[in-house]
Amino acid sequence: MKDEGGRMNPESRPGWQRFIPHPSSFILFFLLLAGCDNNPNPPPLREKRDDGSRWLVRYGGMSEDPRSFDPQFAYDQMSRRVMEPVYDTLLEYHPLKTDPYEVRPGLLDAVPVKEVGADGKPSYLCRLKTTARFHDDECFPEGKGRPVVARDVRYAFQRLCDPKVESPFLANFSEYLPGLQAAHDAAEKSGRFDYDAPLAAIELIDERTFRIHLTQPYPQLIYWLAFQCTTPVAREAVEYYDGKKHGGVVRPDFHKFKAVGTGPFRIVEYVPRQRVRLERVEGYATTSFPTDGFAAEAPEWLMALAGKPLPLIDEMNFSIIRENLPIFILTRQGYLDAMGVNKDAFGAMVTPGREMSPKYRERGMRLEKDVEPSTFWISLNMRDPLLGQNKKLRQALSACYDSKTYSDIFWSSVAPVAEQLIPPGIPGHSREWRNPYGFDLEKAKRLIAEAGYPGGIDPQTGRPLEITMDMVSVGSEDRQRSEFEQRCFASIGVEVKIRQNTFARQLQREDTGDFQMSSGTGWGADYPDPENYFFLLYSKNVPPAGKNVTRFNNPEFDRLFEQMKTMETTPERLEIVRKMNTLIAEEVPQILNFHKAFYSAVQPWAPRTQNNLMLEGGVKFSVVDAALREQKRKEWNRKPLWPLAVLGGLLALAAVLGIRINRRRYV
Repeated sequence: MKDEGGRMNPESRPGWQRFIPHPSSFILFFLLLAGCDNNPNPPPLREKRDDGSRWLVRYGGMSEDPRSFDPQFAYDQMSRRVMEPVYDTLLEYHPLKTDPYEVRPGLLDAVPVKEVGADGKPSYLCRLKTTARFHDDECFPEGKGRPVVARDVRYAFQRLCDPKVESPFLANFSEYLPGLQAAHDAAEKSGRFDYDAPLAAIELIDERTFRIHLTQPYPQLIYWLAFQCTTPVAREAVEYYDGKKHGGVVRPDFHKFKAVGTGPFRIVEYVPRQRVRLERVEGYATTSFPTDGFAAEAPEWLMALAGKPLPLIDEMNFSIIRENLPIFILTRQGYLDAMGVNKDAFGAMVTPGREMSPKYRERGMRLEKDVEPSTFWISLNMRDPLLGQNKKLRQALSACYDSKTYSDIFWSSVAPVAEQLIPPGIPGHSREWRNPYGFDLEKAKRLIAEAGYPGGIDPQTGRPLEITMDMVSVGSEDRQRSEFEQRCFASIGVEVKIRQNTFARQLQREDTGDFQMSSGTGWGADYPDPENYFFLLYSKNVPPAGKNVTRFNNPEFDRLFEQMKTMETTPERLEIVRKMNTLIAEEVPQILNFHKAFYSAVQPWAPRTQNNLMLEGGVKFSVVDAALREQKRKEWNRKPLWPLAVLGGLLALAAVLGIRINRRRYV
């Protein structure tokens, strides 16, 4: 059908023609495809510094959202990763010293030394640096930050006691610091914490000087001063950011996601499930790059950082990425500066000889191995009528468990076998120590017979001995783990039934004692001291009082623990640690498995400047060569040429179709 001018009416075309997109639609699509940019990172906050030099940004990942930015409340790893560059701590871990770990001054002008008073009780005299300041913020007069003073430290310790803060750290301090538990109990009774009242544990001497009093020796206090929970906070900030409406506007809540810190960075953006962005604080002058601790083979570029003001970059962008595959892809494209080499990426990035694969080595990437101060094991319930009363059975179960093969399968042979509870890097760990009931199948078969179950057979039933083991099960890899562990125990004839749990349900079963064996239990160091591991077996720490989920109760172990827990690290203390290792190795309340270790792939423009895993990333020590990154991104993400070729074909096709349509119009 034609219109009055003789032209074909589009509506009269056959149906299939009406739904053909106009050729220009294809042209636009392929032009966009040819010029697309797959960079998921937001543009930098700035292009240049005030002096005209380049604005330097680092890009990293986080597996989950942070829980809070409140230093006296947040305990999770992601929150700590964000808070570490925002809140300087009184002391901080030396970035280059890990064997043993050492602390150095943060907000304090020196590492405090223990003093003993006339009453025989210890104390630590502390003095704040004159350079320590809170960030500029509207909670302060005229929006200007002020110096950090001694009353801010006391206020932080008071917040540990305030029931409304719900601090998980109070129990760690109440046994050693006077007045904390009493202040908490008084506030709980009255419904209000009195922040104007003194606190016996913290004596204010002058504006910058304070003394921490203890009821008994507690050398681990030094490490707690390097933790966010003891970092000073401004009372003005907490009271100003109350999460309530003022003048028609709801203010952020300090207890949740508002930070007024003292460190080299401030939080400028937090988008849940997407990212956290930090910006350098102009005028920060509290800490500098260390001048000691360099390895003999340290490269010149690293040595050149000695004494430099921190931070070394201007912006930190944390992308919140929950899946492993996107992390690998973004690192491969150059949009992340480093990544932990997860199981999905291991085969592509690491050779059988445990070196960076040629493909990625040619790109300039480096492979770094990290051993975390942590230990993982299977917990045995010592109150279980079967396991708790039969030491030979526990020994047999331990000796048949093949931790080396477990590491080969599930950790790509990276995680070292745990021969003892204390991990590498913690005083008391011995490289020479060997678990007497480590994997030895022949010994295991002999022990199971001595335990009264020859060949794993229960003489009362004539059937294989049955034991129930709880496991977290959320995916296929968890099922593979359970099948592996069942095979280990089946090697001596023991039939293990798996009871699957969510993570929360498994923790609940451990806390209530509702299990025989519990797989996947682990502990990462709060601070680098053997007391932080042995307290997991102290009889007075059975839940809910603590985390002795095995319900291990041994008077000799308890006596040794009480003797060593407050000692300085001396040869005498290390000898006690050795005795405790021997005792628990013989009693087997746990089947030791592995110490967590992993490889990290590091981009050529973002070399490592520190290797201390007690730090949560050490952002302020980070460096970046932004020009090299830009160059490599262009090389690794060349825009495809095939869309242009297809575009040329479409243009030719469009020309042919146009000629045909025009001919038909005027027929």
